[in-house]
Amino acid sequence: MNFAKTALITFFSILVFTSFAVEPKSGYWQGLLKLNEETNLPFVFSMNEKNEITIYNAEEEIQLKSPKRENDSIIYSFIAFNTYLKLSIDSKKSINGFYISPDRKRHSIIPFKADYIGTDKPICNKEVVTNISGKWKTTFSPNSDDAYPAIGKFDQSESGKVTGTFLTETGDYRFLEGYLVGSKLILSCFDGSHAFLFTAQYKDNNLVGTFYSGSHWKTDWIAERNEKFNLKDPDSLTYMVKDDLTFVHPDTNKVDIAYPNKSTQGKVVIIQLIGTWCPNCLDETNFYKDLYETYHNDGLEIMGIAYEAPENLSDQIDRVKRYSANKNIPYPILIGGHASKKEASMDFNMLNEITSFPTSIFVNRQGEVVKIHTGFNGPGTGDIYQSYVEETKRLIEKLLRE
Repeated sequence: MNFAKTALITFFSILVFTSFAVEPKSGYWQGLLKLNEETNLPFVFSMNEKNEITIYNAEEEIQLKSPKRENDSIIYSFIAFNTYLKLSIDSKKSINGFYISPDRKRHSIIPFKADYIGTDKPICNKEVVTNISGKWKTTFSPNSDDAYPAIGKFDQSESGKVTGTFLTETGDYRFLEGYLVGSKLILSCFDGSHAFLFTAQYKDNNLVGTFYSGSHWKTDWIAERNEKFNLKDPDSLTYMVKDDLTFVHPDTNKVDIAYPNKSTQGKVVIIQLIGTWCPNCLDETNFYKDLYETYHNDGLEIMGIAYEAPENLSDQIDRVKRYSANKNIPYPILIGGHASKKEASMDFNMLNEITSFPTSIFVNRQGEVVKIHTGFNGPGTGDIYQSYVEETKRLIEKLLRE
Protein backbone atom coordinates (compact mmCIF):
# COMPACT_ATOMS: atom_id res chain seq x y z
CA MET A 1 0.00 0.00 0.00
CA ASN A 2 1.53 3.36 -1.03
CA PHE A 3 2.05 6.30 1.34
CA ALA A 4 -0.71 8.51 -0.11
CA LYS A 5 -3.33 5.75 0.22
CA THR A 6 -2.24 4.95 3.78
CA ALA A 7 -2.44 8.63 4.78
CA LEU A 8 -5.91 8.95 3.23
CA ILE A 9 -7.23 5.90 5.09
CA THR A 10 -5.71 7.19 8.38
CA PHE A 11 -7.33 10.61 7.87
CA PHE A 12 -10.80 9.18 7.31
CA SER A 13 -10.37 6.73 10.21
CA ILE A 14 -9.66 9.61 12.58
CA LEU A 15 -12.56 11.60 11.14
CA VAL A 16 -15.04 8.76 11.63
CA PHE A 17 -13.62 7.93 15.07
CA THR A 18 -14.12 11.40 16.56
CA SER A 19 -17.08 12.83 14.59
CA PHE A 20 -20.52 12.99 16.23
CA ALA A 21 -23.77 11.79 14.65
CA VAL A 22 -25.35 14.91 16.16
CA GLU A 23 -23.11 17.93 16.66
CA PRO A 24 -23.67 19.46 20.12
CA LYS A 25 -23.78 23.24 20.29
CA SER A 26 -20.66 25.14 21.29
CA GLY A 27 -20.91 27.11 24.50
CA TYR A 28 -21.79 26.48 28.12
CA TRP A 29 -23.68 23.49 29.49
CA GLN A 30 -25.27 22.67 32.85
CA GLY A 31 -24.23 19.19 33.94
CA LEU A 32 -25.90 17.08 36.63
CA LEU A 33 -24.49 13.96 38.29
CA LYS A 34 -27.30 11.84 39.76
CA LEU A 35 -25.98 10.84 43.19
CA ASN A 36 -29.28 9.24 44.22
CA GLU A 37 -32.98 9.43 43.31
CA GLU A 38 -33.43 12.81 45.02
CA THR A 39 -29.97 14.40 44.76
CA ASN A 40 -28.08 15.86 41.80
CA LEU A 41 -24.62 17.42 41.83
CA PRO A 42 -24.55 20.46 39.50
CA PHE A 43 -21.53 21.68 37.58
CA VAL A 44 -20.86 23.84 34.54
CA PHE A 45 -18.74 22.92 31.54
CA SER A 46 -18.09 24.32 28.09
CA MET A 47 -17.76 22.62 24.72
CA ASN A 48 -15.88 24.28 21.86
CA GLU A 49 -16.06 23.87 18.08
CA LYS A 50 -13.73 20.85 18.30
CA ASN A 51 -16.13 19.23 20.83
CA GLU A 52 -13.50 19.59 23.57
CA ILE A 53 -14.79 19.86 27.13
CA THR A 54 -13.61 22.15 29.95
CA ILE A 55 -15.12 21.79 33.45
CA TYR A 56 -15.29 24.80 35.79
CA ASN A 57 -15.01 24.71 39.59
CA ALA A 58 -14.90 28.33 40.79
CA GLU A 59 -11.60 29.66 39.32
CA GLU A 60 -10.33 26.17 38.42
CA GLU A 61 -10.58 24.99 34.80
CA ILE A 62 -10.18 21.29 33.99
CA GLN A 63 -9.52 20.40 30.35
CA LEU A 64 -10.54 16.86 29.38
CA LYS A 65 -8.79 14.81 26.71
CA SER A 66 -10.05 15.05 23.14
CA PRO A 67 -13.12 12.87 22.52
CA LYS A 68 -12.86 9.30 21.29
CA ARG A 69 -15.63 7.13 19.92
CA GLU A 70 -16.43 3.79 21.61
CA ASN A 71 -19.23 2.03 19.72
CA ASP A 72 -22.24 4.36 20.05
CA SER A 73 -20.72 6.45 22.86
CA ILE A 74 -18.22 9.29 23.13
CA ILE A 75 -15.43 8.98 25.74
CA TYR A 76 -13.93 12.02 27.48
CA SER A 77 -11.05 11.01 29.76
CA PHE A 78 -9.70 13.16 32.60
CA ILE A 79 -6.05 13.98 32.07
CA ALA A 80 -4.85 13.60 35.66
CA PHE A 81 -7.02 10.70 36.84
CA ASN A 82 -8.15 7.24 35.73
CA THR A 83 -11.76 8.38 35.24
CA TYR A 84 -13.90 9.42 32.29
CA LEU A 85 -17.28 10.57 31.01
CA LYS A 86 -19.10 8.21 28.64
CA LEU A 87 -21.63 10.30 26.72
CA SER A 88 -24.43 9.99 24.22
CA ILE A 89 -25.34 13.14 22.25
CA ASP A 90 -29.16 13.12 22.23
CA SER A 91 -29.56 16.44 20.42
CA LYS A 92 -27.71 19.67 19.82
CA LYS A 93 -28.80 20.80 23.30
CA SER A 94 -29.01 17.56 25.28
CA ILE A 95 -26.43 15.02 26.50
CA ASN A 96 -26.78 11.85 28.57
CA GLY A 97 -24.27 9.37 29.87
CA PHE A 98 -22.19 8.31 32.86
CA TYR A 99 -19.25 9.39 34.98
CA ILE A 100 -17.11 6.26 35.43
CA SER A 101 -14.39 5.61 38.02
CA PRO A 102 -12.96 2.14 37.19
CA ASP A 103 -10.82 1.90 40.35
CA ARG A 104 -13.86 2.06 42.61
CA LYS A 105 -15.10 -1.46 43.38
CA ARG A 106 -18.62 -0.25 44.22
CA HIS A 107 -20.58 2.77 43.01
CA SER A 108 -18.15 3.19 40.13
CA ILE A 109 -20.78 4.55 37.73
CA ILE A 110 -22.84 7.72 38.26
CA PRO A 111 -25.54 8.72 35.71
CA PHE A 112 -24.95 12.05 34.03
CA LYS A 113 -26.98 14.47 31.94
CA ALA A 114 -26.45 17.97 30.62
CA ASP A 115 -28.45 20.70 28.92
CA TYR A 116 -27.17 23.56 26.81
CA ILE A 117 -27.15 26.98 28.50
CA GLY A 118 -25.83 29.35 25.84
CA THR A 119 -22.71 31.15 24.65
CA ASP A 120 -22.34 33.16 27.87
CA LYS A 121 -21.16 31.66 31.13
CA PRO A 122 -24.12 31.52 33.55
CA ILE A 123 -24.29 34.23 36.19
CA CYS A 124 -25.80 33.55 39.59
CA ASN A 125 -28.73 35.89 40.29
CA LYS A 126 -30.55 34.63 43.35
CA GLU A 127 -32.65 36.11 46.10
CA VAL A 128 -30.06 36.98 48.74
CA VAL A 129 -31.34 36.75 52.31
CA THR A 130 -27.98 36.87 54.08
CA ASN A 131 -24.25 36.81 53.39
CA ILE A 132 -22.20 33.85 54.63
CA SER A 133 -18.78 35.22 53.69
CA GLY A 134 -16.15 34.51 56.31
CA LYS A 135 -14.82 31.71 58.46
CA TRP A 136 -17.01 28.95 59.89
CA LYS A 137 -16.17 26.43 62.60
CA THR A 138 -17.37 23.18 61.07
CA THR A 139 -17.91 19.63 62.30
CA PHE A 140 -18.51 16.71 59.96
CA SER A 141 -20.33 13.62 61.30
CA PRO A 142 -21.23 15.47 64.53
CA ASN A 143 -22.30 13.49 67.61
CA SER A 144 -20.56 10.37 66.35
CA ASP A 145 -17.26 8.55 66.88
CA ASP A 146 -16.25 9.61 63.37
CA ALA A 147 -16.66 13.35 64.02
CA TYR A 148 -13.88 15.55 62.65
CA PRO A 149 -13.31 19.33 62.63
CA ALA A 150 -12.97 21.61 59.64
CA ILE A 151 -13.01 25.27 58.69
CA GLY A 152 -15.50 26.55 56.14
CA LYS A 153 -14.05 29.50 54.25
CA PHE A 154 -16.59 31.23 51.99
CA ASP A 155 -16.90 34.31 49.77
CA GLN A 156 -20.35 35.40 48.62
CA SER A 157 -21.13 37.94 45.91
CA GLU A 158 -24.09 40.31 45.88
CA SER A 159 -25.80 38.03 43.36
CA GLY A 160 -25.74 35.09 45.78
CA LYS A 161 -22.85 33.19 44.19
CA VAL A 162 -20.71 31.43 46.81
CA THR A 163 -17.16 30.15 46.37
CA GLY A 164 -14.74 28.73 48.89
CA THR A 165 -13.74 25.44 50.47
CA PHE A 166 -13.52 23.40 53.66
CA LEU A 167 -10.12 22.93 55.31
CA THR A 168 -9.58 19.80 57.37
CA GLU A 169 -6.52 18.61 59.28
CA THR A 170 -5.49 16.49 56.29
CA GLY A 171 -6.22 18.86 53.39
CA ASP A 172 -8.97 20.87 51.75
CA TYR A 173 -12.04 20.08 49.65
CA ARG A 174 -10.64 22.13 46.78
CA PHE A 175 -12.57 24.61 44.60
CA LEU A 176 -16.22 24.72 45.67
CA GLU A 177 -18.80 26.82 43.87
CA GLY A 178 -22.53 27.30 44.28
CA TYR A 179 -25.10 29.70 45.64
CA LEU A 180 -27.23 30.67 48.60
CA VAL A 181 -30.87 30.89 47.49
CA GLY A 182 -33.18 31.95 50.27
CA SER A 183 -31.85 30.01 53.24
CA LYS A 184 -30.53 27.04 51.24
CA LEU A 185 -26.81 26.65 50.48
CA ILE A 186 -25.56 24.44 47.64
CA LEU A 187 -21.82 24.00 46.95
CA SER A 188 -20.20 21.47 44.63
CA CYS A 189 -16.93 20.37 43.03
CA PHE A 190 -16.39 17.86 40.22
CA ASP A 191 -12.72 17.44 39.31
CA GLY A 192 -12.51 13.92 37.87
CA SER A 193 -11.40 12.32 41.11
CA HIS A 194 -14.02 13.61 43.52
CA ALA A 195 -17.66 14.54 43.11
CA PHE A 196 -18.42 16.65 46.19
CA LEU A 197 -21.81 18.14 47.04
CA PHE A 198 -22.57 20.16 50.17
CA THR A 199 -26.12 21.22 50.96
CA ALA A 200 -27.24 23.13 54.05
CA GLN A 201 -29.95 25.28 55.59
CA TYR A 202 -28.97 28.62 57.08
CA LYS A 203 -30.77 29.52 60.31
CA ASP A 204 -29.86 31.67 63.32
CA ASN A 205 -26.30 32.19 62.09
CA ASN A 206 -25.73 28.44 61.75
CA LEU A 207 -25.48 26.01 58.84
CA VAL A 208 -26.90 22.49 59.11
CA GLY A 209 -26.50 20.21 56.14
CA THR A 210 -25.38 17.07 54.32
CA PHE A 211 -22.09 16.28 52.58
CA TYR A 212 -22.19 13.83 49.65
CA SER A 213 -19.01 12.27 48.24
CA GLY A 214 -20.14 10.73 44.96
CA SER A 215 -22.96 8.22 45.21
CA HIS A 216 -21.14 6.02 47.75
CA TRP A 217 -20.99 8.12 50.93
CA LYS A 218 -22.70 10.93 52.79
CA THR A 219 -22.65 12.45 56.26
CA ASP A 220 -24.12 15.37 58.21
CA TRP A 221 -22.28 18.60 58.95
CA ILE A 222 -22.87 21.66 61.09
CA ALA A 223 -21.13 25.05 61.17
CA GLU A 224 -21.17 28.31 63.09
CA ARG A 225 -19.42 31.60 62.41
CA ASN A 226 -16.10 31.76 64.22
CA GLU A 227 -13.24 33.88 62.89
CA LYS A 228 -10.87 32.73 65.66
CA PHE A 229 -11.22 28.95 65.25
CA ASN A 230 -8.12 27.07 64.07
CA LEU A 231 -7.24 23.46 63.30
CA LYS A 232 -4.24 21.59 64.65
CA ASP A 233 -0.91 22.55 63.13
CA PRO A 234 -0.36 20.25 60.09
CA ASP A 235 3.35 20.16 61.00
CA SER A 236 2.55 18.49 64.35
CA LEU A 237 0.40 15.52 63.29
CA THR A 238 3.15 13.24 61.96
CA TYR A 239 6.54 13.02 63.67
CA MET A 240 9.65 10.85 63.98
CA VAL A 241 9.63 8.06 66.57
CA LYS A 242 12.98 6.58 65.42
CA ASP A 243 15.95 8.47 64.00
CA ASP A 244 16.27 6.21 60.97
CA LEU A 245 14.79 7.65 57.77
CA THR A 246 15.59 4.94 55.23
CA PHE A 247 13.58 3.15 52.55
CA VAL A 248 13.87 1.19 49.30
CA HIS A 249 11.24 1.40 46.55
CA PRO A 250 11.29 0.58 42.83
CA ASP A 251 11.22 3.30 40.19
CA THR A 252 9.11 3.12 37.02
CA ASN A 253 11.79 0.88 35.45
CA LYS A 254 11.47 -1.58 38.36
CA VAL A 255 14.93 -0.62 39.61
CA ASP A 256 15.14 -0.44 43.40
CA ILE A 257 16.13 3.00 44.64
CA ALA A 258 17.35 3.38 48.22
CA TYR A 259 17.32 6.45 50.41
CA PRO A 260 19.70 7.92 51.39
CA ASN A 261 21.92 7.64 48.33
CA LYS A 262 24.72 9.50 46.51
CA SER A 263 22.31 11.77 44.62
CA THR A 264 20.77 13.03 47.87
CA GLN A 265 23.99 13.27 49.90
CA GLY A 266 24.60 16.85 51.00
CA LYS A 267 21.30 17.98 49.41
CA VAL A 268 18.09 19.44 50.81
CA VAL A 269 15.46 16.77 50.14
CA ILE A 270 11.65 16.70 50.13
CA ILE A 271 10.18 13.18 50.32
CA GLN A 272 6.60 13.38 49.07
CA LEU A 273 4.11 10.57 49.80
CA ILE A 274 1.28 10.81 47.28
CA GLY A 275 -1.28 8.99 45.16
CA THR A 276 -1.96 9.87 41.53
CA TRP A 277 -5.68 9.51 42.34
CA CYS A 278 -5.49 12.33 44.93
CA PRO A 279 -6.42 15.93 43.91
CA ASN A 280 -4.72 17.44 46.99
CA CYS A 281 -1.56 15.56 45.96
CA LEU A 282 -1.86 17.04 42.47
CA ASP A 283 -2.14 20.55 43.93
CA GLU A 284 0.98 19.92 45.99
CA THR A 285 2.81 18.42 43.02
CA ASN A 286 2.08 21.51 40.92
CA PHE A 287 3.64 23.61 43.69
CA TYR A 288 6.63 21.26 44.03
CA LYS A 289 7.28 21.47 40.29
CA ASP A 290 7.84 25.21 40.73
CA LEU A 291 9.99 24.62 43.81
CA TYR A 292 12.13 22.08 41.97
CA GLU A 293 12.63 24.28 38.92
CA THR A 294 13.55 27.26 41.13
CA TYR A 295 15.88 25.57 43.62
CA HIS A 296 17.15 22.32 42.07
CA ASN A 297 20.35 23.88 40.75
CA ASP A 298 21.02 25.23 44.25
CA GLY A 299 20.80 21.76 45.82
CA LEU A 300 17.13 20.81 46.21
CA GLU A 301 16.03 17.24 45.44
CA ILE A 302 12.45 15.95 45.53
CA MET A 303 11.52 12.26 45.63
CA GLY A 304 7.91 11.24 45.20
CA ILE A 305 6.60 7.89 46.47
CA ALA A 306 3.21 6.89 45.05
CA TYR A 307 0.65 4.60 46.64
CA GLU A 308 -1.74 3.54 43.89
CA ALA A 309 -5.21 2.03 43.47
CA PRO A 310 -4.19 -1.04 41.39
CA GLU A 311 -2.97 -4.08 43.26
CA ASN A 312 -0.10 -5.14 40.96
CA LEU A 313 3.19 -3.36 40.35
CA SER A 314 2.91 -3.11 36.55
CA ASP A 315 -0.42 -1.25 36.73
CA GLN A 316 0.92 1.00 39.49
CA ILE A 317 3.89 1.86 37.28
CA ASP A 318 1.57 2.63 34.34
CA ARG A 319 -0.38 5.10 36.51
CA VAL A 320 2.76 6.88 37.69
CA LYS A 321 4.26 7.05 34.20
CA ARG A 322 1.08 8.56 32.77
CA TYR A 323 0.79 11.02 35.68
CA SER A 324 4.42 12.16 35.32
CA ALA A 325 4.13 12.55 31.55
CA ASN A 326 0.78 14.35 31.59
CA LYS A 327 1.86 16.81 34.29
CA ASN A 328 5.50 17.17 33.13
CA ILE A 329 6.86 16.32 36.57
CA PRO A 330 10.63 16.93 36.61
CA TYR A 331 11.51 14.82 39.65
CA PRO A 332 11.34 11.02 40.10
CA ILE A 333 8.31 9.26 41.59
CA LEU A 334 8.95 5.82 43.05
CA ILE A 335 6.34 3.10 43.54
CA GLY A 336 5.27 2.70 47.19
CA GLY A 337 2.56 0.10 46.75
CA HIS A 338 -1.20 -0.05 47.15
CA ALA A 339 -3.21 3.10 48.04
CA SER A 340 -3.28 2.54 51.78
CA LYS A 341 -2.28 4.79 54.68
CA LYS A 342 -1.73 1.63 56.71
CA GLU A 343 0.73 0.30 54.12
CA ALA A 344 2.52 3.66 53.94
CA SER A 345 2.74 3.73 57.76
CA MET A 346 4.36 0.28 57.72
CA ASP A 347 6.87 1.41 55.09
CA PHE A 348 7.68 4.53 57.10
CA ASN A 349 7.67 2.97 60.55
CA MET A 350 10.19 5.55 61.74
CA LEU A 351 7.14 7.90 61.87
CA ASN A 352 4.23 7.67 64.32
CA GLU A 353 1.78 7.14 61.41
CA ILE A 354 0.76 8.40 57.99
CA THR A 355 -2.70 9.95 58.34
CA SER A 356 -3.03 11.57 54.94
CA PHE A 357 -1.92 11.65 51.34
CA PRO A 358 0.00 13.79 50.68
CA THR A 359 2.57 13.82 53.49
CA SER A 360 5.91 15.56 52.99
CA ILE A 361 9.17 15.02 54.88
CA PHE A 362 11.70 17.88 54.72
CA VAL A 363 15.37 16.91 55.21
CA ASN A 364 18.34 19.28 55.57
CA ARG A 365 21.79 18.91 54.00
CA GLN A 366 22.99 16.94 57.03
CA GLY A 367 20.28 14.31 56.51
CA GLU A 368 18.19 15.47 59.48
CA VAL A 369 14.39 15.65 59.33
CA VAL A 370 13.44 19.25 60.07
CA LYS A 371 9.71 19.18 59.27
CA ILE A 372 6.89 16.77 58.38
CA HIS A 373 3.80 18.32 56.80
CA THR A 374 0.53 16.38 56.75
CA GLY A 375 -2.01 17.04 53.98
CA PHE A 376 -2.04 20.03 51.67
CA ASN A 377 -4.23 23.12 51.47
CA GLY A 378 -4.20 24.04 47.80
CA PRO A 379 -5.09 27.11 45.70
CA GLY A 380 -8.77 26.76 46.61
CA THR A 381 -7.92 28.01 50.12
CA GLY A 382 -6.72 31.39 48.82
CA ASP A 383 -4.53 33.30 51.27
CA ILE A 384 -3.89 30.15 53.34
CA TYR A 385 -2.31 28.51 50.30
CA GLN A 386 -0.30 31.63 49.47
CA SER A 387 1.00 31.85 53.05
CA TYR A 388 2.13 28.21 52.93
CA VAL A 389 3.87 28.72 49.58
CA GLU A 390 5.82 31.68 50.95
CA GLU A 391 6.61 29.87 54.24
CA THR A 392 7.90 26.80 52.38
CA LYS A 393 10.09 28.85 50.04
CA ARG A 394 11.62 30.61 53.04
CA LEU A 395 12.33 27.24 54.66
CA ILE A 396 13.97 25.82 51.51
CA GLU A 397 16.12 28.93 51.09
CA LYS A 398 17.19 28.71 54.74
CA LEU A 399 18.09 25.01 54.45
CA LEU A 400 20.03 25.62 51.23
CA ARG A 401 22.14 28.28 52.96
CA GLU A 402 23.04 26.05 55.91
